Amino acid sequence: MQVIVAKYSGFCPGVVQAENAILSTKEKKKEKIYVYGYLIHNHTYIDYLSSLGIATVEELETVEPGSLLVVRTHGIDRKLEEKMRARYALLDLTCPKVKRVQKIIQSYTQKGYFIVITGKPEHPEVKGLVSYADRFTVIEKESQIPQVIQELSKESNLSILIISQTTGDRALFESTIKAFQETGSVKGWKVEVHDTICSITALREREALKNLEKVDVTFVVGDRLSSNATKLYNTLRSQSPHVYFIGSLEDLKALKLDYSRWNTVQVVSSSSTPAFVEKEIVSYLESL
Repeated sequence: MQVIVAKYSGFCPGVVQAENAILSTKEKKKEKIYVYGYLIHNHTYIDYLSSLGIATVEELETVEPGSLLVVRTHGIDRKLEEKMRARYALLDLTCPKVKRVQKIIQSYTQKGYFIVITGKPEHPEVKGLVSYADRFTVIEKESQIPQVIQELSKESNLSILIISQTTGDRALFESTIKAFQETGSVKGWKVEVHDTICSITALREREALKNLEKVDVTFVVGDRLSSNATKLYNTLRSQSPHVYFIGSLEDLKALKLDYSRWNTVQVVSSSSTPAFVEKEIVSYLESL
């Protein structure tokens, strides 16, 4: 069977950088390394790190003072980061693109801007982002936009910054921009926009969508925890019924699909899917 792996599939540059840093650090330092929260949203990879002596912890109380503690790629609340720096040897592996968004928010907050973030309020990245703002709102669905605008309409001479979670939905981001700019032109608001959506996720989606026309079936490889994996699957599934979400080779086999009707398949992995997981799946499909 012919297998097409979509361009830009797999770890994004920020995750590659984080992986290189944490594995290099582990090689030099023999003591245990702790990661506060999931380094990336993939259970298989977290288990892999654990096998190397890199533990994932959810409670800081379980980590001895002075230990080497890693800040995950999504970033964390800035006040919590300050406390961690005072208590542990900190290795900050926040994705550079997320770090950039944090700095943008901090800069505009200092200038008195109200911060509008499109994304998921419970996502670790967004929880970290809002800690850099004084006044903010998080918009997760288009249906929330009118209510937010209505609340803000009580204020005059308002300066607003609109940004997105790096793995956020572009349609939501653009709808938010349009609505605020239209209202702002009437209310006299100053509305500024920074496009903070990661280009890699958009490029991956575009390539995978193009491939749908020349393959019989597509397998999206990722973890349900992953925002960009779920978004990738939903985007492709909306264009074709022959799209499956899997996390591993075991998941693929569990589907018990009839491959005799297909000649060409596409495999595309999320930004947080390890190369070894994708490689195992591709090898299996090529052997059919």
